[in-house]
Amino acid sequence: MYTSELITLPRFCFGRGIYARFPEYCCKLGARFVVVGGVTAMEKGLPSLRTALEGSELTMLAALPFGGACTQAAMDRLSTEIAAMHPDFIVGMGGGKAIDTAKGVANQLGIPLVSLPTLVSNCAPITALSVVYREDGPFDRFLFFDAPPALTMVDLNLAANAPAKYFRAGMGDTLAKHLESTFSARNDVLGGSMDHMSAIGLALSSTCYGPILQYGRQALDEVLRHESGPAMEICARSIIVSAGLVSLMANDDYNCALAHATCYGLQLFEHVEANCLHGDLVAYGALVQLMLDGQEAKAKELQRFLRTLGTPVTLRDMDVPLERTKLDAALIEAATGPDMAHIPYPITPDMVFDAMTRVESL
Repeated sequence: MYTSELITLPRFCFGRGIYARFPEYCCKLGARFVVVGGVTAMEKGLPSLRTALEGSELTMLAALPFGGACTQAAMDRLSTEIAAMHPDFIVGMGGGKAIDTAKGVANQLGIPLVSLPTLVSNCAPITALSVVYREDGPFDRFLFFDAPPALTMVDLNLAANAPAKYFRAGMGDTLAKHLESTFSARNDVLGGSMDHMSAIGLALSSTCYGPILQYGRQALDEVLRHESGPAMEICARSIIVSAGLVSLMANDDYNCALAHATCYGLQLFEHVEANCLHGDLVAYGALVQLMLDGQEAKAKELQRFLRTLGTPVTLRDMDVPLERTKLDAALIEAATGPDMAHIPYPITPDMVFDAMTRVESL
């Protein structure tokens, strides 16, 4: 008997001043909602949302800060507080950690989520998972959901007025999506009935790399000027839509590899966790993956581009010593973390250290 997994693709819209359409787009989800978001994000985004609600039948019951990190404790606390309000849906407003927290709350309450990213830093606004962290800071686990948010609305003007470093990090995270997905799927034969969606996702991953390499520096210049220009929009769509669709369509085995594993390893250093953005670390991890895989020419191409953005491209840039013993825990995490469950050949901590050494001298 033929069976098939249900595929739910996201609904999304990009625009300038797009929150004006919020009542029109969200009215079918219900009339009462609660916002969960970052403090700064809500300061910037709620005025436009409140203006849009005037004269509509929708009511915002509360706007609650998510707590600064996507942890199980934060999701549990917010779920308990919000359940007593009986909302019809949740709105996540802010960056990836805020929206991931809102996803977890909506999932616990069994109600829809609308994501309103106020900055462009990753594909979290349209994906069906949350990256959960431990209370003491480092990565804990992935929390998977049955479907992506019911709707994602990206106000490009708000995103262009966010700190440019988040946009830069978003480009680094997205570039790595293509490199990791094609690396992890290298030995697999795709295209049959059971993996057709993975084949589509991997094909789409090229739009995570080419447009950013072509327009990324111009896009960052626009964001530095607080302009939501054409290059910024192209790269924003790559960061959120292209990377998000790869995440949703491709098998989980193909969504991460050594670039993300290296990121989570380096985050074991307290100063790195505190001072470096996720996407910047993933971009560095992509260089490590390319060097380990023998793709030195591509690593040089990527490093040259990342330098134009101001992305840290060496351990020295991150104030991390290139010493085997001091890197031991990070190397073990990089070689054995959950992102390394499906790779084309075995990778050891020594291989990762050797690749880091070669990245340092590129």
